Amino acid sequence: MKPFAQIFATVFDREPQSREAAQRRQMHRDWARQRARAISPSDLAEIDAIFSRNL
Repeated sequence: MKPFAQIFATVFDREPQSREAAQRRQMHRDWARQRARAISPSDLAEIDAIFSRNL
């Protein structure tokens, strides 16, 4: 249900965004996409480590 809520919030979000906010949202979308493709827990940990360095 959470992915559906994220999609719904993204589609119907009408407040203006700064460039930084837009980039941060894109990074979180990419992070979620990569997490969904993870095969094993070690893949998931590696993906989290890579993306968390950029926060």
